[in-house]
Amino acid sequence: MLLDIGIYGISVTLIAIMLSVAGMVLGIGYAIDDRRLKEFGRSEIYQSLINGVIVGTLIVAFSTGGFFTILINSITGSASVSASCDQAMSGNYAICFAYNYLVGLQPVTINNVAYPTLIDTSMSLLAPVSVLYAGLSLLGSIKLTIGVISIGFASMLNPLLTALDYVIEALTAAVVSIEVQGILLNFIAIVAIPVLLPIGIVLRTVYFTRRLGGAIMAIAIGLFAVFPLTYVMNAVLSSTYLSSLSSGSVSNFILSETAANNNIVNGALGVSSNTKNAAGIVAGFTSSINSLVQGFDGFINQLLGFVALIIIDTFFLPVFSLILTMISIRELARILGSEISFGRLYNF
Repeated sequence: MLLDIGIYGISVTLIAIMLSVAGMVLGIGYAIDDRRLKEFGRSEIYQSLINGVIVGTLIVAFSTGGFFTILINSITGSASVSASCDQAMSGNYAICFAYNYLVGLQPVTINNVAYPTLIDTSMSLLAPVSVLYAGLSLLGSIKLTIGVISIGFASMLNPLLTALDYVIEALTAAVVSIEVQGILLNFIAIVAIPVLLPIGIVLRTVYFTRRLGGAIMAIAIGLFAVFPLTYVMNAVLSSTYLSSLSSGSVSNFILSETAANNNIVNGALGVSSNTKNAAGIVAGFTSSINSLVQGFDGFINQLLGFVALIIIDTFFLPVFSLILTMISIRELARILGSEISFGRLYNF
């Protein structure tokens, strides 16, 4: 089960103890006519009854087949998204989809259209772009010496190399971000409801740790329910422009990128084979590089378009998800009798 029923017994026992203590304090308050004891006892009785309602509701809501779990799965299913789930995430389809959307091994489906995972898209672009950068760097490092004159072609390739360098940095950062988010979602699936929520329930039933328990419960619920659902929302919202990241588009782009790499090699080989005279070498080299640079205009524009979409999906939308989750946790904490402040980060 998502929530250990054994925790229910511990919580009920603690609630019964606190209810008994509150009753005794109330009785002593009436016996000695102490207003503070009477108010404390009455308040603790109310709190114990509230704790009982909260514990019972959470057990029913987050146990296997609980109404909150069913609600999360229903919302995710109605969004027309699908992914294959492993055992650890089978109880929360929103976390399952979000995890697979980021770092899954199989493509995910959004509105009946298959899309490669973000990690696959980023890595499949990063590898050939890196090879392309290395090839262009090698080509730009070649210098031809004719007598006392040394001719280099690095200046012709520098703009292209600069653009590719930015692309490689962005894709590398995106890969790291995707992996971190995937690990975080996996951690949430393992810890939030099975560990954090039971701890919060137990602490919520004790007078001295009531506020801490409420805060932990709010964090557990927010991370388990709200955070993955924001990823589902982000995927659905971004599906209008994700069509350019479909499996076919990415595959076609990688094929064109591989062809560009081959052109570099063939151009270099063609120049090196023309050794009849220095003028022929210079002319051949210049012609090859000019045709290469001219053919890269549309190629670079398409590559930057891919990178821009990946950056939106791996940086901007996750920040939006985090903000929504923080707001939800804050409001849940208030309902559970606690207070969580994110300071300037929340106010921003």
